Parts: sequence; C-alpha cells; structure tokens
Amino acid sequence: MVLITGGTGLVGRHLLEVLLSSGESVRALHRPSSDRVAVQNFLEKRGVNLAGLEWFEAELWDDERLEEALSECSRVYHCAAVVSFHHRDVAWMMEVNRDATATLVNTMLDTGIKELVHISSVSALGRKEGEPVHENVPFEEGSDVTHYARSKYLAELEVWRGKEEGLNVLVVNPVIVLGPGDFDRSSSTMFALAHKGFQWYPSGSNGFVSAADVARACLLLAEHDCWNDRYMLCAENRPYREVLTQMARALETRPPAHRLRNWMMGLAWRLGRVLETVSGRKSPITRESVQNTNKVHSYASDFLERTLEAKGVHWQYQSIDSAIDETAPYVLDALGQPK
Repeated sequence: MVLITGGTGLVGRHLLEVLLSSGESVRALHRPSSDRVAVQNFLEKRGVNLAGLEWFEAELWDDERLEEALSECSRVYHCAAVVSFHHRDVAWMMEVNRDATATLVNTMLDTGIKELVHISSVSALGRKEGEPVHENVPFEEGSDVTHYARSKYLAELEVWRGKEEGLNVLVVNPVIVLGPGDFDRSSSTMFALAHKGFQWYPSGSNGFVSAADVARACLLLAEHDCWNDRYMLCAENRPYREVLTQMARALETRPPAHRLRNWMMGLAWRLGRVLETVSGRKSPITRESVQNTNKVHSYASDFLERTLEAKGVHWQYQSIDSAIDETAPYVLDALGQPK
C-alpha cells in the first residue's frame, strides 16, 4: 500500500488514477473539508476501479494521525500544498508547504517508511539570465521571488534533509499544470477565464505540462528506482495568448484579442487591493500574480527522458493542445455551456 497526500487536488486525482489503474492499493489523506465526491466521480468517469482506494482523514501537521496513516505503507506520494500569490496566505503556505512537509519527513523517519516522492514546483528552482530554467539552476533569494516559491523551496530542503537521514527521495518540479480539476483554483482558473470568453491576455509566456504526465512521471520514476534526484517536467513553452486561445477554441468561446499592458496590470492589482480593503474579501489579482504572467519564462531539460531511457522506458509528453482538448468536456460539465 502507498500513501498519497493531497489526493483531492489537480495532480493528486490524476496520481490516484495512475496508481489505482496500475493495481496499487492507495490510502489517500484528506482534510474534513475536501471534496472526495468530485474526485471519486472523476475516477469513475475515467473507468477506474475504486476497490483499492481507502480515504483517511487527517491534518498534515498531526504527527500521531500521520503515523496511523503510514501504517502498512511502503511509499509516500506527497502532493499536498497551498498555491497562492496573496499576502494574506503567506503564513498558511509556510505552515502547509514547509512545516507539514517537515512533519511528514520526521514521521516517515520515525516509522521506517523509506520512499518519498515529492511533487514540488518549478518555482523552487532558480533563474539564470539568458538561460532556460533546468534542474541545476540553484534557487536564489531576490526581490522577484514569490512567497509561494520560497515556501516550496523550503519544503524541498526538508525533503533533502530526509534523504540525508536515510530516506530514498525523488522530487519532481512541474511547470504550470493543466487538466481536469477544480476550476476555481490555481492554474485551472485559466479554463474558467476562457469559458467566460475573457478578451484580455497577459503578454508573458510559460511552461506547461498535463496533470496526467506529472502523475505518470511520478509512478515511472519511483517504479524504476530513480531515487535521490530531481526532475523538471515541462512539455512545452507557450505564450499565454496561445494557450488561452486553444482553451477558447476547445470550449467554443471567443478567443482573447487584447493584450494586457503592464500599466493595466499594475492598475488592476492596486484596485484589487482597494476593493479588498473595502469588502474584506481577498482579491484574485495580486501584485505577485500579475508580475508573474507578464514575464517570459523558458524551461529546457531532457533529464527525465534520459533517465527513463536508461531504464528501458521511452518517455513522450502529451501535447498541451491535446491536454486542453481532453479537459474541455470537464470544464463544460462543471461550469455549463458558455453564454
């Protein structure tokens, strides 16, 4: 049996699909508020047999419950994390992303569970001017570093500490992940914008990968003993406009036609802060989020492919257009037909 944290999230539900379809027995950690029904509906729609799935309610920072959850497990897939670019969520992100990871590592060491697959983020890697991001670019503090990136980097430090203390670990660093999930959260909100026929697009570009590929990579790397290394996961580098346009086509809505200029984005997050003060509700547009979407990010690495090739496994990423097309019916099912 394996344990998965964050099984109700975007990557988590796809990892559940991959693990259960491979015949693995899975114990999935969840919080009391987690939407397990949506995940089970997703798995059933994909034709997955749920007989091997066991839900286990626990908070990540509860080491006693974690110890119970780890009973009879041989491996942990750690997907749980908070993704936010809002200043109000900084303490919460540190509590979940950094501190809870430390608790998980410590509990695994105490209970003798040796294998940890950690789903991190490309945000935990560094940036080197004039060079695409890859696994060997070290993280560096700076004015452009988001609190989310910092929390994921600090979480990784706990994982690598676990390695030094006896765990077998592997870390995957995916770029922006796309696939069926909760379209009110994280990168999945891009589909919600396309569904509304949003007419504006950011000027930047980024790396994209399907949630299915992230899940598949985690299982293949673990099953072929590719331990104690990190693997960046990026299928394609694409401008946001191209990705949003493909989403609009798949959903049969109007593609974005107007570029969001820097001054517009600056005005948007400042207005959001004012409205937030007046209403008390968190603004979806923050300084960190708009700064990120206006930048050109580029990623390049074939380390995953070379590592698996050495194990006799040929790796090929799913195209982003294909991932978007496969996700579109789930968007329509969740959000209805576009108006």
